[in-house]
Amino acid sequence: MVSKYLKSGFVTLLVMTALFSANSAIAQTTIDEDKLDSVNGMRWGGNGLPFDKVVDIKDALVNTPLGKVVIDRHGEDPQGVLFKEPFASPSPGKFVVVSLWGSKIEGCFVKLVVQSAPTDGKAELTEISPKMVELGIGEQILQLTRSPNMKVRGFQGNYTYTVYENNRNVQRSSTWYMSDTLFDISPDAANLLRTAPAKEIKARLTFDNGDTKIIPIGSSNVKRWQDSFGFNSSCSAPK
Repeated sequence: MVSKYLKSGFVTLLVMTALFSANSAIAQTTIDEDKLDSVNGMRWGGNGLPFDKVVDIKDALVNTPLGKVVIDRHGEDPQGVLFKEPFASPSPGKFVVVSLWGSKIEGCFVKLVVQSAPTDGKAELTEISPKMVELGIGEQILQLTRSPNMKVRGFQGNYTYTVYENNRNVQRSSTWYMSDTLFDISPDAANLLRTAPAKEIKARLTFDNGDTKIIPIGSSNVKRWQDSFGFNSSCSAPK
């Protein structure tokens, strides 16, 4: 026979577990609006940002809610043999896209941050500046164009990396590049994103030089769009 004290303890544990799970489910990650401003660039891979969750955007001065955003990222590491680490640090051939999807009091937005570490250490802004994004949602293709009111920001920085040559590690240096592009979102576009089926979506990026690249957006983040674009579903500023 199980002791009544053990039974009581087991029930208490179940209650505590349920309460913890409920609190975890409703807990919201927050970020200051200023930390989403990449006017001075962004760390490689967006390291330090809260990825793959619905994030409350707050005013840093008075802590009032300003919006919601979901931050996704895609990385490519052609040099990785056993372990691919596209977000760890730049090295020749790595390519990263950090995308922000959401709405704020003044409207809806999508922002793409493209980071590239070319194998030869050289890149033009036109090669990494997306002018259009196409998303396959169900049987529809949603086309997003760059905001005419926001100039594309370009950045570059030097980095060092290690290669193994002649039975020893050798330090080398190169340059990585970044673009920051904002896309305006209409109420119809936001509604299509907000109601998108919760499955992986492919996005085609078309750059200023005409090149294209297709990146995936995971089903979990697609599902989270209903919350991030639901903060201001009309995408209109208060009158």
